[in-house]
Amino acid sequence: MIQLDVIRIAIISAGMIYASYRDWIAREVEDHVWIICGALGGLLTTADLLMRWNLNLVIFSALSIILASGLAFAFYYFGLYGGADAKAITVISISLPLYYSPRSLHPFTGLASLSNGLLLSLVLLIGMFIWNLSALIRGEKIFKDFEHEGTLRKIAAMFLGTRVKNARKKKFWFLLEEEKDGKRAFNFEMFGLELKEAVRDDCWMTPGIPLLIFITAGFLVYVGFGDFLYLIIKA
Repeated sequence: MIQLDVIRIAIISAGMIYASYRDWIAREVEDHVWIICGALGGLLTTADLLMRWNLNLVIFSALSIILASGLAFAFYYFGLYGGADAKAITVISISLPLYYSPRSLHPFTGLASLSNGLLLSLVLLIGMFIWNLSALIRGEKIFKDFEHEGTLRKIAAMFLGTRVKNARKKKFWFLLEEEKDGKRAFNFEMFGLELKEAVRDDCWMTPGIPLLIFITAGFLVYVGFGDFLYLIIKA
């Protein structure tokens, strides 16, 4: 029912925006956020299924929840992102398992929110590359002490991070370099990164922007506009 969908979207949006804020300032989201949102959303989903009782609807809703939750926690298990991201996708799936957008490959809200979020996160990579390219054009020595690195590794660094002058003052940034045999070298082992304090004020770093922010944006884009994968395939 449309009214229930609006309420469920509002609950998910409020919870996701608050969780994104907490993840941004503290890199931690309290479990009660997911419990409250999941419980409210789950109750409304149950009410919606009972009022519109249809076996196919129940099967598709269950399939959406199982697929999205399973994939979300598989990503977490393999260390591709944090627990908050997996919980977010699960809460979205429980609260609004199906949403029929005219621009989507499927109605599975959790999966669409995840794929939208991952695609939106690519904007950060493009932005980093443009920032570094403009620095090179201005004549900045962003590869000083990294002259021995190959061209492809330098290009990869331009997408993944930037050279930070006041590195020791940066909070929630990852070091993108290490020292090998007395030389500074890029470190692209992105999975399982730990936040480490910079040992100098001029080093390559990558911003630790929570994926949860992109997942939240991906959900809002999906319910308001559609599925990016649909647009890419149809292009």
